[in-house]
Amino acid sequence: MKRLLGLIAIMLLAAGCGVRPSGVIPGEEAPSGPAVGSVGNTATVYFVLDGKLVPVVRNGVGEVPADRVRALEQGPNEDERASGYTTELPPSFEPIAVGISEAAIGVNVRDLTPNAVGQLVCTVIAAGGGGPAKTVTLSGGGQTLRPQGCGG
Repeated sequence: MKRLLGLIAIMLLAAGCGVRPSGVIPGEEAPSGPAVGSVGNTATVYFVLDGKLVPVVRNGVGEVPADRVRALEQGPNEDERASGYTTELPPSFEPIAVGISEAAIGVNVRDLTPNAVGQLVCTVIAAGGGGPAKTVTLSGGGQTLRPQGCGG
Protein backbone atom coordinates (compact mmCIF):
# COMPACT_ATOMS: atom_id res chain seq x y z
CA MET A 1 0.00 0.00 0.00
CA LYS A 2 2.86 2.34 0.86
CA ARG A 3 4.36 1.63 -2.52
CA LEU A 4 1.13 2.51 -4.27
CA LEU A 5 0.82 5.79 -2.35
CA GLY A 6 4.48 6.61 -3.10
CA LEU A 7 3.96 5.92 -6.80
CA ILE A 8 0.83 8.10 -6.89
CA ALA A 9 2.70 10.92 -5.13
CA ILE A 10 5.55 10.74 -7.65
CA MET A 11 3.09 10.76 -10.55
CA LEU A 12 1.29 13.81 -9.17
CA LEU A 13 4.56 15.66 -8.67
CA ALA A 14 5.77 14.76 -12.15
CA ALA A 15 2.49 15.92 -13.69
CA GLY A 16 2.98 19.38 -12.17
CA CYS A 17 6.49 19.79 -13.67
CA GLY A 18 5.42 20.22 -17.27
CA VAL A 19 5.83 23.33 -19.42
CA ARG A 20 2.73 25.42 -19.38
CA PRO A 21 1.32 26.53 -22.72
CA SER A 22 1.74 30.17 -23.66
CA GLY A 23 1.10 32.43 -26.59
CA VAL A 24 3.72 33.44 -29.13
CA ILE A 25 6.52 35.43 -27.52
CA PRO A 26 8.02 37.86 -30.05
CA GLY A 27 11.81 38.18 -30.19
CA GLU A 28 14.37 40.28 -32.00
CA GLU A 29 16.00 39.58 -35.36
CA ALA A 30 18.35 36.62 -35.41
CA PRO A 31 22.04 37.57 -35.65
CA SER A 32 23.58 37.42 -39.09
CA GLY A 33 27.04 37.76 -40.60
CA PRO A 34 30.36 36.61 -39.18
CA ALA A 35 31.00 36.85 -35.48
CA VAL A 36 33.10 39.81 -34.39
CA GLY A 37 36.65 38.65 -33.78
CA SER A 38 36.14 35.37 -35.58
CA VAL A 39 39.00 33.78 -37.44
CA GLY A 40 36.82 33.88 -40.54
CA ASN A 41 37.50 37.54 -41.16
CA THR A 42 38.70 38.80 -44.49
CA ALA A 43 42.15 40.29 -44.63
CA THR A 44 44.20 42.17 -47.18
CA VAL A 45 47.67 40.89 -47.94
CA TYR A 46 49.96 42.13 -50.67
CA PHE A 47 51.44 40.02 -53.46
CA VAL A 48 53.15 40.90 -56.73
CA LEU A 49 51.37 40.83 -60.08
CA ASP A 50 53.19 41.90 -63.23
CA GLY A 51 55.97 43.41 -61.12
CA LYS A 52 53.64 45.60 -59.01
CA LEU A 53 52.25 45.29 -55.50
CA VAL A 54 48.61 44.28 -55.53
CA PRO A 55 46.23 43.86 -52.58
CA VAL A 56 44.64 40.41 -52.32
CA VAL A 57 41.70 39.63 -50.04
CA ARG A 58 42.01 36.46 -48.01
CA ASN A 59 39.39 34.73 -45.88
CA GLY A 60 39.93 33.03 -42.55
CA VAL A 61 42.71 35.28 -41.30
CA GLY A 62 42.88 36.81 -37.82
CA GLU A 63 42.58 40.52 -37.17
CA VAL A 64 46.00 41.59 -35.92
CA PRO A 65 49.00 42.48 -38.11
CA ALA A 66 50.89 39.34 -37.01
CA ASP A 67 48.05 37.14 -38.33
CA ARG A 68 48.21 38.92 -41.68
CA VAL A 69 51.99 38.54 -41.94
CA ARG A 70 51.64 34.81 -41.24
CA ALA A 71 49.11 34.64 -44.10
CA LEU A 72 51.61 36.51 -46.28
CA GLU A 73 54.30 33.98 -45.36
CA GLN A 74 52.16 31.21 -46.87
CA GLY A 75 52.48 32.91 -50.26
CA PRO A 76 49.88 32.99 -53.01
CA ASN A 77 47.45 30.09 -52.93
CA GLU A 78 46.89 27.82 -55.93
CA ASP A 79 44.20 30.04 -57.52
CA GLU A 80 46.29 33.18 -56.98
CA ARG A 81 49.36 31.55 -58.54
CA ALA A 82 47.24 30.46 -61.51
CA SER A 83 46.19 34.11 -61.91
CA GLY A 84 49.83 35.24 -61.97
CA TYR A 85 50.32 36.40 -58.37
CA THR A 86 53.80 35.85 -56.93
CA THR A 87 55.78 36.86 -53.89
CA GLU A 88 59.25 38.33 -53.66
CA LEU A 89 59.64 37.30 -50.02
CA PRO A 90 62.08 34.46 -49.30
CA PRO A 91 60.44 31.02 -48.98
CA SER A 92 60.53 31.21 -45.17
CA PHE A 93 61.21 34.72 -43.98
CA GLU A 94 60.14 33.64 -40.48
CA PRO A 95 58.10 36.43 -38.92
CA ILE A 96 59.53 36.76 -35.41
CA ALA A 97 57.62 39.68 -33.92
CA VAL A 98 55.03 41.87 -35.57
CA GLY A 99 53.63 44.91 -33.79
CA ILE A 100 51.69 47.97 -34.82
CA SER A 101 54.63 49.93 -36.22
CA GLU A 102 57.40 47.35 -36.46
CA ALA A 103 58.07 43.89 -37.79
CA ALA A 104 61.07 41.69 -37.11
CA ILE A 105 61.77 38.83 -39.48
CA GLY A 106 64.36 36.06 -39.60
CA VAL A 107 66.24 37.25 -42.69
CA ASN A 108 68.45 40.24 -43.44
CA VAL A 109 66.05 43.01 -44.44
CA ARG A 110 68.77 44.62 -46.58
CA ASP A 111 68.58 41.58 -48.88
CA LEU A 112 64.86 42.11 -49.58
CA THR A 113 63.70 43.61 -52.86
CA PRO A 114 61.64 46.82 -52.74
CA ASN A 115 58.53 44.74 -53.57
CA ALA A 116 59.26 42.30 -50.72
CA VAL A 117 59.59 45.23 -48.29
CA GLY A 118 56.35 46.66 -49.69
CA GLN A 119 54.55 43.34 -49.26
CA LEU A 120 55.36 43.32 -45.55
CA VAL A 121 54.79 47.03 -44.90
CA CYS A 122 51.54 47.30 -46.85
CA THR A 123 50.16 44.11 -45.27
CA VAL A 124 50.85 45.41 -41.75
CA ILE A 125 49.33 48.83 -42.57
CA ALA A 126 46.27 47.20 -44.19
CA ALA A 127 45.72 45.39 -40.87
CA GLY A 128 45.45 48.72 -39.08
CA GLY A 129 49.15 48.96 -38.26
CA GLY A 130 51.56 51.75 -38.95
CA GLY A 131 50.51 53.93 -36.05
CA PRO A 132 49.63 57.60 -36.60
CA ALA A 133 52.43 58.03 -39.16
CA LYS A 134 51.23 54.99 -41.14
CA THR A 135 54.79 53.64 -41.32
CA VAL A 136 56.39 50.36 -40.34
CA THR A 137 60.00 49.74 -39.35
CA LEU A 138 61.36 46.41 -40.58
CA SER A 139 64.28 44.66 -38.92
CA GLY A 140 66.01 41.35 -39.37
CA GLY A 141 69.45 39.85 -39.81
CA GLY A 142 70.96 42.49 -37.55
CA GLN A 143 69.72 45.28 -39.84
CA THR A 144 66.92 47.84 -39.53
CA LEU A 145 65.34 49.79 -42.37
CA ARG A 146 64.06 53.33 -42.00
CA PRO A 147 60.29 53.56 -41.36
CA GLN A 148 58.43 52.75 -44.57
CA GLY A 149 54.95 53.69 -45.74
CA CYS A 150 52.86 51.67 -48.15
CA GLY A 151 53.96 52.75 -51.61
CA GLY A 152 57.18 54.44 -50.56
